[in-house]
Amino acid sequence: MSINFDLHKNLESVFRALVVLIVLLPRIGMTQGFQNVEDEILKINQIPLRKDTTDEAKFKAAQEIQDILLQTLVEPASWDYSFESLRYSTIAIAEHPKADVRLFTFNVISNDGKFTHYGVLQHKKRRKKINVYPLWDSAQALPDNYQEAGLTNDQWIGALYYQLVPFKHNRNTVYMLMGFDGHNIHSNRSILDALYFEDGEPLWGYELYRSSEEDPTPEPREVFEYHKSTQLLLRYQEQGEHIVVENLIPSEPKYKGNPYYYIPSGDYYAYFQEGKTWVKKLLTDDLPFAPKVKVDVDEIKKDIPR
Repeated sequence: MSINFDLHKNLESVFRALVVLIVLLPRIGMTQGFQNVEDEILKINQIPLRKDTTDEAKFKAAQEIQDILLQTLVEPASWDYSFESLRYSTIAIAEHPKADVRLFTFNVISNDGKFTHYGVLQHKKRRKKINVYPLWDSAQALPDNYQEAGLTNDQWIGALYYQLVPFKHNRNTVYMLMGFDGHNIHSNRSILDALYFEDGEPLWGYELYRSSEEDPTPEPREVFEYHKSTQLLLRYQEQGEHIVVENLIPSEPKYKGNPYYYIPSGDYYAYFQEGKTWVKKLLTDDLPFAPKVKVDVDEIKKDIPR
């Protein structure tokens, strides 16, 4: 009896192990496949980083990376894969635990210093279906009123998105986006944008952002442009639920209106939700979101050519 019992018990253990293997092997195979994709992308991504690379070779490499991402991210299993290796490269991944979209963005820096962005938008639908959309930078062909206009997917401004926050607006889900654009040899830009879907298609810019309490008209996006040598804080803070942005001023009065010479003033503003819009207000209290480091405006001015 004991021999038969042990045999039966062993068979049950073997059966359970086989079931676990049957379940896990496809996942292990997929994970290994995604790791191979990462390795391939990182290998191609070395080409644009070399100083002796031509612009033609850089754009070709960027297109290859985008094509690989489009083929990979349409796979339902890719949604649960973090692509951690890409996060430590020049490829930015913006996501949120409560969002059903992810943005993979990267750029090419031409030999003349101009930045051109590429990206893939991954949208998780019901029943594990994934839609992907290619993103090509159209910054050089945007309408004159692009800061006040909604844009279609083929009019994408182009940026490296580092933060994505879902926000319910009426019955729509709008994704607030924070991104960086190296722009050109003269200036950088930080972009506060919004993404939403209409009839299954992604659209850019949603009338959310008001520049002050006195401003009755919300804009679809905010673009902050400033001197190439400086950096700007633009970030959503979970603690307090607001979007923090540094104030920009001309480095000298004579440069008023010329963003190439704008620098942070050391003051902070924040966008707070008021009803269906986000209103920009001056922050005067202690800031829990950043180290207490005073911005030395005079020191920054030393780097600005006269």
